[in-house]
Amino acid sequence: MRRFAVLLLGGLLVGGAPAPPAALAAEPEEPSVLPDGHGRDETFYACTACHSTALIRRSGFTRQQWDELIDWMVEKQNMNPLEPEERKLIVDYLAAAFPPRHTRPPAFANPFATN
Repeated sequence: MRRFAVLLLGGLLVGGAPAPPAALAAEPEEPSVLPDGHGRDETFYACTACHSTALIRRSGFTRQQWDELIDWMVEKQNMNPLEPEERKLIVDYLAAAFPPRHTRPPAFANPFATN
């Protein structure tokens, strides 16, 4: 008998079936689950139209990466495009509230380089 692993990606099970809500969120979905900041409510309502805040809260990207992620969601996930002012507000909020958590070490450290 074969066993299949289920991949949860962006609130969808692979194959496009909606994920059960409990699979993504253990706490109530309301704006207060996100860090306080200018743009929190707009971000909450724009993002939770498609997925839970758990996906946002465990992410950390640069401003450019958040902006590119929105492009990807519009192009590949059929997200409704945001108005420019709202997009800037949301990307600014995400970049401030969810920056990269840590930087990766270089792939190669030159043992002869001096700091």
